[in-house]
Amino acid sequence: MPKQYDDFEYEDIYSDTKPKKQKSFKQRVVKAIGIIILAVILLFAILILSIYSKLSHAETAEHVNPYISEDELYSDEDVKNILLVGVDAREGETVSRSDSMMIVSINQKTKKMKITSFLRDSYVEIPEHGYNKLNASMTWGGIDLLWDTLEYNFKIKIDNYMMVDFIAFEKMIDALGGVDVPITEKEASYLNDTWYKWTLTGNELNYDYGDSVHLNGEEALMFCRIRKLDSDFERTRRQRDTISSIKHELMHTNPVELIKLANGVLPNIETDITSSEMLTLGFNAIIKYLKYDIESLGIPLDNKWTSQSKSCGLCLVFDVNETSEILYNYIYNDISPLAEAK
Repeated sequence: MPKQYDDFEYEDIYSDTKPKKQKSFKQRVVKAIGIIILAVILLFAILILSIYSKLSHAETAEHVNPYISEDELYSDEDVKNILLVGVDAREGETVSRSDSMMIVSINQKTKKMKITSFLRDSYVEIPEHGYNKLNASMTWGGIDLLWDTLEYNFKIKIDNYMMVDFIAFEKMIDALGGVDVPITEKEASYLNDTWYKWTLTGNELNYDYGDSVHLNGEEALMFCRIRKLDSDFERTRRQRDTISSIKHELMHTNPVELIKLANGVLPNIETDITSSEMLTLGFNAIIKYLKYDIESLGIPLDNKWTSQSKSCGLCLVFDVNETSEILYNYIYNDISPLAEAK
């Protein structure tokens, strides 16, 4: 305040120094704004470089699907499809189970981010293994066979993958200060009745219900893993709601906290995104992607499947070709199958 007061209080219309005082003040303002801009750019640079260092081990070889040609896959230069897999990786095990499978589609033309969940019991053809539950592809061939299977059945080109284990999921949410998700009375009651069976820390927790319930990392993980209460459709809906909330929190997190988040979470993420690609992705996420509208969809679609007993157990059977066309229109043409049904 004193400096501002001095700058504006003194005014001598007969003084030759007046123009110099005005110029000096403008120079100070410009300099201050420049410093602020540089500080913000520096913070973003630190964040991106932090991500760069954490992912310097990423694979650089491009994934090639031997079971379907590139010409048969839907793609668009304005759309980036990232396969996001949540795995139940436990200590001492060499095989990870895919607990959730999603394709996150970033469409720069429509400025939308779309999350497509694939139910684990979906009955699909797994290349060289015949028809089985989609989840089996991850068990038999890891991320590569899951990637190949999704492309082979649904004809959507996947550009990259990110595989996240439970530890990274919890750390991310805790670093963000928690997430707010809608919880029904039935879901809250189920979690309160069964929490002692699943707790990882021994904490006694009491779930509330409502349109916006605040959860920490462990609570959110248990919420996303509810299995026996209703159906896998509702399970993937809970996962998409949580992902949407994470996106919302990221939009309102300052760069310093984002750096802490990157340092804590990225060591627990496996990806084929190279360091240079992650720099671009991270920068675009900060300035564009986190502002995009977000929509979600579950595969198979409601009323488009039947439950049938197969050699691998009860499966969700549906028309894969029809679903691939619907998925193409949803991701690339922004046509919602829910809107079409009305």
